[in-house]
Amino acid sequence: MNEVSPLLRVTDLVKHYRVGRRALRAVDGVTLEVARGETLGLVGESGCGKSTLGRLICCLEPPTSGSVVFDGVDVLALPERELRRMRPRMQLIFQDPFASLNPHKTVRQIVGLPLQLWERSKGEELRRRVDELLETVGIDPRQADRFPHQFSGGQRQRIGIARALACKPDLIVADEPVASLDVSIQAQILQVMRDLRQRFSLTTIFISHDVSVVSHVSDRIAVMYLGKVVEIGPAQSVIARSLHPYSRALVGAVPRVGAEEGPEAPRLKGEPPSPLAVPSGCRFHPRCYLNQAAECRQVEPELRALAPGHLVACHLAAG
Repeated sequence: MNEVSPLLRVTDLVKHYRVGRRALRAVDGVTLEVARGETLGLVGESGCGKSTLGRLICCLEPPTSGSVVFDGVDVLALPERELRRMRPRMQLIFQDPFASLNPHKTVRQIVGLPLQLWERSKGEELRRRVDELLETVGIDPRQADRFPHQFSGGQRQRIGIARALACKPDLIVADEPVASLDVSIQAQILQVMRDLRQRFSLTTIFISHDVSVVSHVSDRIAVMYLGKVVEIGPAQSVIARSLHPYSRALVGAVPRVGAEEGPEAPRLKGEPPSPLAVPSGCRFHPRCYLNQAAECRQVEPELRALAPGHLVACHLAAG
């Protein structure tokens, strides 16, 4: 990957939930790296495990197995006290900008709490720092004594971003941060995140079901399907030359107009299988539109490099 050690290295990460006598395989052996200062887009249909992966990386849930190495430290092996000290460096921006903010606290209290806990800020210093953070994300500090319900959805998401920045994190996991916003507000929030990345040299994992959104903010894109990463590579390469049939269908589903119109995109068949009953072999084969070999139904494909930095888990993919 990179000569410099990555900020984050996830190895064979697994999260299974017990449902009766069966295991729901939410994340089923994910391995990836994220370089310092990089934005990795994580894309896939609802239920593919991408949000669960984000929570595992931020240590909000314990994995079934696997490792998460952050800045050279295996965070899953840390005692609780040391893990608590590490938490400010890994922050999560939640999908719902209303549910993630305490409705009984003012914006000043919400954004100021991390500063009080981790920097011991108080008094005028605390007030100044909160005002700076709000200005950074485009919120007028004079509105800081209002409550979350007095702001629009886009403003609430900006407040959530300000709260995440308060701890001066090295890594931000943005879990569908624009999914609940209309298109014009989405563009504003995406621009805010691009600006903050450049200003603070942030490393970001940007989770979304929308390929077009991910393509605008990511250096690399990882495509997830039913708990697995099935393709990962440079953003432009994954968008322009998808190698996995699932990725090809996702990219092809993005509306295009005028000169961009091309051949009709392949369409996915049916709904994703239940993670309680993962298909044998390639887990995408029941919906795949390619002429399949017996190997597709019997042998699970491993990620393999078909171009520099571009890996795909498909028996039939060709470079």
